[in-house]
Amino acid sequence: MILFYTMIKEGELVFMYNDDKRNFLLKVAKKTLHTDRGFIKIESLIGKKFGEKVKTNLDVPFYILRPYLYEMIMKVRRKTQILYPKDIGMILSRGHIFPGAKVIEAGCGSGAFTTALANFVRPQGRVYSYERNEEFLENAKKNLEKTGLSEWVEFKHCEVTDEFDQKEADFVMIDIGSPWDLIDAAYKSLKGGCRLATICPTFEQLTRTVFTLEEKNFINIETMEILLRRILVRRGKTRPEQRMPSHTGWLVFATKVFS
Repeated sequence: MILFYTMIKEGELVFMYNDDKRNFLLKVAKKTLHTDRGFIKIESLIGKKFGEKVKTNLDVPFYILRPYLYEMIMKVRRKTQILYPKDIGMILSRGHIFPGAKVIEAGCGSGAFTTALANFVRPQGRVYSYERNEEFLENAKKNLEKTGLSEWVEFKHCEVTDEFDQKEADFVMIDIGSPWDLIDAAYKSLKGGCRLATICPTFEQLTRTVFTLEEKNFINIETMEILLRRILVRRGKTRPEQRMPSHTGWLVFATKVFS
């Protein structure tokens, strides 16, 4: 369980911030943070407060910040492409995800979305995360352990073909290359009136997925793309950033009904 204390303690998760390029998510322990602007003995943070400033051996300031869900998602150790917060926010608002929810995830990847799910189903809920690639699974486990959210996730190393072990699920997320292969399995596991979601990088995947959903007793099918554009605010020259995280995939949502 993630706890934020008045005084920083050993084992606590912190976000060390210097600027947009030099920021680090780490646990307080007897180790050293090395950067191109000097190093900091991390155990020296014990007893300090969030918001305080510490300096490297080169006298460069870093600030001790509380890590929030955004940092936990973006700072996962990646073995795969991840779902980004711009997409995760829409999935969380369109799905039936709440404290106590039973959620199934097919394809955990690096555990970025698993982190978000675990954060929202706690303290009584559970995420059942299926992954066929053992390397990805072990990496995702480590990422969840680092954030303190692993107790709300049950990882399963297997490839699902026909159905998931869990039934009466509140939400199913399918994040694999051929999501249409698991639509039957999702239907068997979902409660009536509850939703599944998936993300499709290409038009070919998108159309096949939507047509399969239409055939399998899903309604209220929605497809969308979320674009995010950051703004550089400067005196006399405010403008949009030249680069933006645009196409990551098309989100698809659908609701289970009975024929």
